[in-house]
Amino acid sequence: MIDIITVVNGILEENCYIVHNGQTCLVVDPGSESDKIINAIKSNNLNVLGILITHSHFDHVGALDDVKKEYPNAVVINNKNKGDQSIGMFKFKVIENPGHTADSVSYYFDNNDILFSGDFIFKGTIGNYPDGMEDDMVKSLNVFKYMSSNVLVYPGHGPSTTVKDEIENNPFLRGI
Repeated sequence: MIDIITVVNGILEENCYIVHNGQTCLVVDPGSESDKIINAIKSNNLNVLGILITHSHFDHVGALDDVKKEYPNAVVINNKNKGDQSIGMFKFKVIENPGHTADSVSYYFDNNDILFSGDFIFKGTIGNYPDGMEDDMVKSLNVFKYMSSNVLVYPGHGPSTTVKDEIENNPFLRGI
C-alpha cells in the first residue's frame, strides 16, 4: 500500500508528488520551492529513495538539485531509464509518451493502478506540444487509451483523474 502527498508549488502550480509507504518515499517532479518539498518529506519522517522526473521543463525540475543535495543517495529516474524499475519496495514502469516534450515519460505503478503523467495528460485536456510533435502525441494518447480504466492519473498540474474519465470526457481522446 502506498500513499501520496501532493505538494503544489511554483508560479505554475506544479504538482510534486511524494509517494510513500510510511517510511520511504519517491519524489515525483520536484518543481520548485524546494523548502516546501523538503519540509513535507521531513514532517512525515520519510527517507527519499528516488526522484522521478517526467520531463525536463523548469517547473518540474527546478528543485531537483536541492532535493538531490538534501538526499544524495536518492536515485534519479528519467526518460533514459526504460521499462520495469524497482527502488526499494516501489515497483513501477517507465512509459515513454513523447508529445508534450521529446523526453516525456509517465510512471505506472501497476500494483496500485496509479499513473504519474507529468504534462502529457490532464483532467479534460492534454499538454501542449511543439510543432512537429503531433504524431508523437497521438501515438502516446493511443497507448494511454488502452490502459485499464481503473487507473488513477496524477498529472503535473491540476486535479487527479482516471483513465475511464478521460476516455469518456477528454475531447482529445475522441476519434483516436
